[in-house]
Amino acid sequence: MKKAASIFLRAEINPQDVKALIRWMGNPQVTRYLHEEADVVQTLRRVLVTVPAPMLTFQFNQWGRFFMVCVPDGSAIGFVKLKVLSSSPGAYEIVYVIGEEALWGNGYGEAAIRTALSTAFFDWRARQVLARVYAGNTRSIRAVRACGFSCEHRDERLFRYRITMSDYLEHVQA
Repeated sequence: MKKAASIFLRAEINPQDVKALIRWMGNPQVTRYLHEEADVVQTLRRVLVTVPAPMLTFQFNQWGRFFMVCVPDGSAIGFVKLKVLSSSPGAYEIVYVIGEEALWGNGYGEAAIRTALSTAFFDWRARQVLARVYAGNTRSIRAVRACGFSCEHRDERLFRYRITMSDYLEHVQA
């Protein structure tokens, strides 16, 4: 794996981002390990034409925090969602996607996870972050493990990884 260039998470969502999301969510290679509604592309198209541009950020943050994964020039290459888990105070579920298929295997996913974990633990004082990864998604499994997550449950279809604040601090110091 090549070393990924630096990335940052951008909270503001603009119409170009929604167009990129439509492209990514329309690509079966991108969505094969995602648990998205079948009509996600149609929903995104509807959002693009019905939601005013200044309101897109609010629209995408209704059920948690949504960030675009961006390279230094500001162009989006993926996204990260951090969803509050109502069943466990201080817990978030992370979903991360590098939508630009040509960039897969370059460490961008791992960089996005690390940046999101820093935000969750240092800015929001999260107690834990969970990641659900489909069993066949070996790149995502490697990425979460490299970021310090531990597998707490696995079945034939889905693995559930978890990292606590203390695990994260220990991993960062190592």
